[in-house]
Amino acid sequence: MRVVHKVQDDIKLLELSLSDDKQKLFARIEPREKYHEATLEDLIKEICVASRSDLLEKDVVKDIVEELRCGKGCDSRRVAQGRLPSDGRDGKIVWLARRFCPGKHISEEREFSDFFTLGLFENIEVGAEIARIYKPASGEAGVDAQGNEIASKAGKPVAVRWDRSVELRNDPQHENYTSVVAAVSGYIHDEGTAISVRDTLVVPGNLDWNFGHIDFVGNVKIGGDVQKGFHIKTRGSIDIKGAALGENVLSSQGSISIRGYHLGAESPPLVAKGDYSVAIASGVVANVGGNIYVEREARDCSLSAGISVFASKAAIVGGNVWCVRGLEAKTLGNEAGVTTIVEIKNELEVTKEYRVLAASIKKHEAAVAALELHIGPYLKNRRRVPLLKKEFKLKISSLLDKYDSVVNSLTKLRDQERQMRESKPTQSDAVITVSGVAHAGVSLTSGEVRLDIKEEMKGPISFRRPDHQSEWIIEGANLKKG
Repeated sequence: MRVVHKVQDDIKLLELSLSDDKQKLFARIEPREKYHEATLEDLIKEICVASRSDLLEKDVVKDIVEELRCGKGCDSRRVAQGRLPSDGRDGKIVWLARRFCPGKHISEEREFSDFFTLGLFENIEVGAEIARIYKPASGEAGVDAQGNEIASKAGKPVAVRWDRSVELRNDPQHENYTSVVAAVSGYIHDEGTAISVRDTLVVPGNLDWNFGHIDFVGNVKIGGDVQKGFHIKTRGSIDIKGAALGENVLSSQGSISIRGYHLGAESPPLVAKGDYSVAIASGVVANVGGNIYVEREARDCSLSAGISVFASKAAIVGGNVWCVRGLEAKTLGNEAGVTTIVEIKNELEVTKEYRVLAASIKKHEAAVAALELHIGPYLKNRRRVPLLKKEFKLKISSLLDKYDSVVNSLTKLRDQERQMRESKPTQSDAVITVSGVAHAGVSLTSGEVRLDIKEEMKGPISFRRPDHQSEWIIEGANLKKG
């Protein structure tokens, strides 16, 4: 400690010392001959030479005076104390939406969670407020025991980089924070010092239990495979560098590209409003609004393209293909004669509405066939029904009523289908081109006209859709000899 004030008179010897941190002032007092004349006012006046009255420990000073009047001194008593500064609060970000933080998306607290529904990020729409940046506070200055001001440290502003994917907005009604608003649709990508809203979600490896299902407003890129049973639904496009290994829901309002193998299933189908590209497809059911591109092979698939199918270096083996403007393939079918069907449809027939209608017609046809089996001979000879016993008569009558209702509904559905077909006729310029071989077992259909290939036909060969003709137009056919 350092002595900052010393005084001696007939009443006392007073020595004031300041602590090393300058926050405390201590008094040492020795009584003199006239110690009984000591007063509180006099002692306060002497202490205030080195300090301020508002910093004094007045109860302590009063006690010292009373002790001094009894001829007692003190060695070291605190008579004044300063006030430490209050540093300003740092600026902070308050998030209003869930972020994706690379490398941190699996935490210990989620060790036993359902990895299919992790919810690692939140879909963000344009214009959504995603965060608020609160400004730093200035803090409050302090004083030492002598009354000298001690400056406070100002709070630090938020040190984050924002790019053009967000907009910072100030609101006069809320001056203490700045709103962060998404300028694009996507997800919040947080790398610590750099934050953005990205319209493309990138999974660097496989899509598996480490990440879970994806339902995203933008584009999705998978660096590896999509493991069995994992789903991707997007408003943008889907790009899979590896394979899709089965039982996957793949749905996109853009295009879907699978650079490896795609193992499909009857349900659920792949759905894309844009194109579908794949290297090898097996058992895939695909409903595509644009083109379908097959690099090497499509086996036992059901492919529906709103425009065309391009497989100029690939084989289409088994299954069926629907297309509007035509198909290019190296090979159709195989030497074993597996049934491979290519159908030229109109723009309406490959739509979801038409497929729903067609499925409804098939259900009604199946119901009619089942009812005919149950009703038996009473269907054609209804006059025998009143002669039946009561319970059996009621049962047959009920079945006949149901049969008539289903047949009536089926007639309406078929009329609706016919009107759809007439409203959008099949493309007259559609063509099926085979550069290699069209094997026996391949069937080509356009409307009511069908061509069944009975013998192998070597390419290059083209099949043109019949336009008001009863047969397909075949150009460049070379039948296999022998």
